[in-house]
Amino acid sequence: MTPIGRGRRGIVGSSFDLVLGALLLIALLLPLGCSFSASSKSSSDSSSASSESSSASSSPASREEQYRNDVRDYTASYVKSGGRMEDFRKRLGELAKERDITNWEENMATYEGIGRGLGKAKANPVELQTYTQNLAGSDPKKAEAMKKGYEAEPK
Repeated sequence: MTPIGRGRRGIVGSSFDLVLGALLLIALLLPLGCSFSASSKSSSDSSSASSESSSASSSPASREEQYRNDVRDYTASYVKSGGRMEDFRKRLGELAKERDITNWEENMATYEGIGRGLGKAKANPVELQTYTQNLAGSDPKKAEAMKKGYEAEPK
């Protein structure tokens, strides 16, 4: 009977040792868990800040400003290299689409950007007038936006 008694005591002893080992393991890992949690929170906070920053930069006003700058740079390049007006208009539409700008032909940022591009390319007043007639047509708002953009660029 002694072997059975020992076996029982041995089982109880090893269960106790197992529980004690588990508690010891938890006690050792607990500080790591807190550190991991703090690290995760810090990482989460950083992601949230990055996401907010990204959202702010993709606001409608920011997208429109980026679009206007794209139009300015493209127009300056186009004026220097030349090309067909049809190709110029097509690329303006592509730039608008890339920036999620709808109805670019009625968007004043398009015409201000064109004016800025003409100013950046150092176009003379006759060239400004020619582009204005070709692109703004008889719309005084578009013509004014082009003129405003042209005058805003440093000479």
